[in-house]
Formats: sequence, C-alpha cells, structure tokens
Amino acid sequence: MTADWLSRTMDLGVVAGELDDLDDDSVAVSRTAAERLGDSVGAKIRLTLGDGTPAELRVIALYTRGLGFGELTLSHALVAGHVDDPLGTVLVAAPSVTRADLERAVPGVSVLDRAQAAEAVTANAEVNYVAMGLIIAFAAIAVVNTLAMSTSARSRELALLRLIGTTRRQTLRMLRLETLIAVAIAVIIGTAIALVTLSAFSTGMTGSAVPYIPPLTYLAVISAATVLALVATALPGRLALSRQLG
Repeated sequence: MTADWLSRTMDLGVVAGELDDLDDDSVAVSRTAAERLGDSVGAKIRLTLGDGTPAELRVIALYTRGLGFGELTLSHALVAGHVDDPLGTVLVAAPSVTRADLERAVPGVSVLDRAQAAEAVTANAEVNYVAMGLIIAFAAIAVVNTLAMSTSARSRELALLRLIGTTRRQTLRMLRLETLIAVAIAVIIGTAIALVTLSAFSTGMTGSAVPYIPPLTYLAVISAATVLALVATALPGRLALSRQLG
C-alpha cells in the first residue's frame, strides 16, 4: 500500500511512530509482533518477501490491530514485484474518482463501495456461522439421542425404585441430579481441554497465555447444554414412569 490517504481507508490503531513515513525501505509492525521480536520504532528488521528475496527494512510505526489486519504493513511498490497477485484487495480513498474511472483504469477488477465491501465480508461470516450451526446441531442431536437411550434403558431400574417405595418425584429428582453432575464434570473437562488449546494458540498469536473468553457467551453455552441435557433425560424418564403406572 501507499501512505497517501492511508488514514482515510483504515485505522490500524497506531501507538508509536507515523504511518505517513511508510515507503519502500520501511515497514509498520503490529505491537504483538514487535514485542515478540524485541523491535521498536527505528529498528532494522530482516524479512523474506514472497519470492524468497531478502529485505532489510526500518520500523516506522507500531499498531495494535495486527490480529484484524496483519502483523506487517508494507508498501505496495515493495511487495508487488515479489508476489503472484499484486492487486488482491485495494482500499481506495479518492473523492474525485468515480467507480467507472477505476474500472476503466484497471479492466477486469470488481469495484465495490464501502457498503458493498462490508456486505461481502458479512456474507463470508454468515457462511462460517451456518457451518458452525450445523456442527452444533449434529452434536446436540448426538447428545440427545445418547441421553434418551441411556435413560430409556434404565426402565427396569426405575421400576425397581418405585417398587421399594421411591416416589415419582424422588425418582425424577434423582435423574436430574445425575444429569447435573454429568454436566458439571463435562464442563470442567471441556473447559480444561479448551483452555490448553486456546492458551497455546493465544501464546503464538499474542504472546499471552491467557485467551479471551467472553463471559456471557461462555455462560450461554453452558446454560444451553445444561437445559438440553435435562430435557433429554427428563422426558424419557417421565415416559418410562408413565408406562409403569399404566
């Protein structure tokens, strides 16, 4: 990219230096990458470009939004000759230039305005959400089937409990308590496994072993799993007890 109009097309969250100084002999670095490499503004770093060409560049700025954009920001003129696709996605801030002018200047390139670009990004995110939703749905079906079958298979055990004087309410309470214990164990084990994986990923990406976990999202997942487990146990249990009474 070029430094011209850079502040009009993106906000990297610069915390040191100036992006306006970006040229073919310099580079802007994310703060997490700079901390990992031990670099600061004014330091020299050695890079290998896309085709294997070595380059020694001066750090002119540090920014905070590396995870959302990239760890390094280089000028377009420096990178263009060392990659297969020098165009990719280009952000343009030119009030006096129309979309038709851009399409004529670069034939075959799709030109999107701000709203269309945001819509394209949203569409890609929606595809990921749909895929994730299908995975969660299949997992939920598997959990419900397993719990329902295991509860139904205990019909003789439940009948024996009724014969020795256990009331219907006590039997259902026992099933709920067993389910809550199983859910608690699953939450502890699942959280521990996720923390190990996320901590390793977070350490590699940000340098911190503490991953970001939204509290409300975490509680929502646990609550949904708990409700699902209770329903998948209570309904077969009630059905089994109703058949015995019949």
